[in-house]
Amino acid sequence: MKKELKHQNGGGRDALKSALWGMLLLCVLLLIDMVTKIAADAYFSQAGAPDSISLIPGYLEFRISYNTGIAFSIGAGAPEWAKIALVAGTGVMFVGLTVVYFMLDKRRRWLRATLVFIVAGGIGNFIDRTLYLIDPTMLAGVRDMVRLKIWFMDFGVCNFADFFIVGGAVALMLSLVFFDAWAIYPLTDKYKALVKEYEEKEEAKKREKAGNK
Repeated sequence: MKKELKHQNGGGRDALKSALWGMLLLCVLLLIDMVTKIAADAYFSQAGAPDSISLIPGYLEFRISYNTGIAFSIGAGAPEWAKIALVAGTGVMFVGLTVVYFMLDKRRRWLRATLVFIVAGGIGNFIDRTLYLIDPTMLAGVRDMVRLKIWFMDFGVCNFADFFIVGGAVALMLSLVFFDAWAIYPLTDKYKALVKEYEEKEEAKKREKAGNK
């Protein structure tokens, strides 16, 4: 009994520690996004500031741009009600992802981390989009500051929140293929064991369900 209670207490501490690490990562990512947006807005908006700063000519530059639509300025000319619906829908979606994060087994670290990146990026742009809808004179749109071009692909002007969302989405796909309990091709013994454990749980559920009929 004491051993079981100790195991439960240890599991609770591990879950709390995992949640705190997730919250810390979320705060760090949000801080990076907000600081870069504020800094770019303040610098390029001042008198005499250049239109852009080129780091890698033709491929990477910094500038300020205000996006009133979604990604790549899609929907910039949409009516007000559509933009409000977008903000509300985005908020609901990221609340849902946050709930999923806390429901996931703490051992599924890679998958949980991808959700943190996606939620952090979503919240960062959600803040700008909400401020723009409240008062366009306070903020002209979602602040973008990185012009990125890779070979023939021109990603236009984006921000770090966009990078977090896209990077998190790519990592999420990799997770479901290689690094998770649902992985199709688990790469290490740890993930193979996790996949086997989840498969056994699913089989047990099916047998229990069949037995109850």
